[in-house]
Amino acid sequence: YKNKRIFDYEPLPREEAKRGTVGLPRVLNMYENYPFWATFFKKLGFSVVLSPSSSRKIYEMGIESIPSESECYPAKLAHGHIQWLIDEGNVDFIFYPALFYERNEFPDAGNHYNCPIVTSYSENIKNNVDEITSGKVRFINPFMSFGSEEKASLTLVKCFKEEFDIPESEVREAVTDAWKEQEVTRLEMMKKGEEVLKYMKETGRRGIVLAGRPYHVDPEINHGIPELINSYGICVLTEDSVSHLGNLERPILVMDQWMYHSRLYSAANFVKTRDDLDMIQ
Repeated sequence: YKNKRIFDYEPLPREEAKRGTVGLPRVLNMYENYPFWATFFKKLGFSVVLSPSSSRKIYEMGIESIPSESECYPAKLAHGHIQWLIDEGNVDFIFYPALFYERNEFPDAGNHYNCPIVTSYSENIKNNVDEITSGKVRFINPFMSFGSEEKASLTLVKCFKEEFDIPESEVREAVTDAWKEQEVTRLEMMKKGEEVLKYMKETGRRGIVLAGRPYHVDPEINHGIPELINSYGICVLTEDSVSHLGNLERPILVMDQWMYHSRLYSAANFVKTRDDLDMIQ
């Protein structure tokens, strides 16, 4: 459900896209923010081309530009998604922002950073993919914050003025629509979590909160673990479908500065209050 909810957006047909086509890689922070970008670009008159679901083949497509063996698999996959957009996407440019702050879902948390890999990975792509370093492919990766709608607006107004000469009012309007869509997505995830809990109560089933980062809904990254758990008749919930139900007593014993981790702690705090729920991280 989450995978579909995040990525099933109908792009603007190419013939209606007055400003051309943009390629978006299905990687890392896109598993959190794609509803924002799909809405933003459509509103501005761009047709979005999204790279396909991750697979071993996609991974192998990007293997030559991976600069380090020690990166996590989700990061390594990014090279393949970018290569797919270059080889098969037929796009005017690739857009992959560097997002250091996520939205602030837990105001009393220490902070709401993304991890360094998620934050900076577009820089890694920019400096290691030949077609981009040679200037053959146009690559746009503004450094930005999702700390507030205004902060996101300021960066995008500047970026799209410089790159495409789009008026400020138009960009701000697109950001407002996109921000709302992102919030609606979060609310729908919460609602789905509550639906599953209700179903568990009615049927007497157990549930497992399979907790990770947003990109763990990627089938190539989670290795079929959700389906495996389902096959035992156990309900599977994502951490962000129940994190809003946890009431975390602070201070906690860890550095609570990563937005996705704050969700994990809050979800775990909810799980401990239920006899019919377990948690796997």
